Amino acid sequence: MPRAIKISLASDKSDALIDRLLAIDGMVSIDLQRGASVEPEGDVVSVAVVNQRMRAVLNILDEMDVTRQGSLQLSALTSVVSPGNQAMLNAESDETVWDEMAFMLRSDTNLSINYVLAMALAGAIAAGGLWTDTLHVVIGAMLIAPAFEPLARLPFGLVSGIRELVPSGLKSIVVGNLMMVFGAAFSTLALEGWNPGAAHSFLSNHWVGFWSSITFTSLWVSAFGGIAGAVVISAQKSVLTTGVMVTLALIPSMALVGMGLVAGDPGLMGIAALRWLLDALLVMVMCAAVFGLKHRFLHRSREASS
Repeated sequence: MPRAIKISLASDKSDALIDRLLAIDGMVSIDLQRGASVEPEGDVVSVAVVNQRMRAVLNILDEMDVTRQGSLQLSALTSVVSPGNQAMLNAESDETVWDEMAFMLRSDTNLSINYVLAMALAGAIAAGGLWTDTLHVVIGAMLIAPAFEPLARLPFGLVSGIRELVPSGLKSIVVGNLMMVFGAAFSTLALEGWNPGAAHSFLSNHWVGFWSSITFTSLWVSAFGGIAGAVVISAQKSVLTTGVMVTLALIPSMALVGMGLVAGDPGLMGIAALRWLLDALLVMVMCAAVFGLKHRFLHRSREASS
């Protein structure tokens, strides 16, 4: 969809910037407010541009060093009428830019009380579903936890050059999955307390066996799930990663680690942790491949600041 860009820059650069922007096809509008920017001090140039020309605008801003000396705000426009650019507007793709993707990944998975609670609750709910062998409950847990995006942060940070996403993504992965184990263990303890002596009864359940086993088919599906997740994130449609999560074993396998801990079954803990690790590696490898190809053929080499 079309993008709005608000640029704050030094006053002596605004005229040169506007001259270069006017040469780009697909410029819907350009507004100039002289002296309107207080921090950084200078002018404000507001631009509306079709998505296909977004990278051309960002290239100009990089070449003029605006992205380092000024400030930049990006947003998506939900509705634009521009008769002179209607053909380009009708043919737009949903490919986003690295800056927007990085912002989305941060907002979805930065450590916060909501992120931590979502992961813990997903573990508790998944444990309930695995305990009762109820598939739809486990799927519900998969839809709650934002467990895909932290894994995608690592390859995206490396490919895009936004290095801070890597350590922050690792922190989110570790803390989030520990909270999931805690939630599953707590839920299992409560269920066992309600039904004393039943802590080992769930081990023979069908879905426990399914998500604590490793087969070629399950890994094949997970590989395609990783590709699908990267494509969805590239289109800035993170809401659709809930569908991706259903194809992966990230939630039930980590919940089984917590359940195995309560049941005193190191074998279950080990195989479930291995299943989670294989899925996580497939997600990161597939995301790296998708982001790498997009970086090579669709995105400019320096689209976001490092």
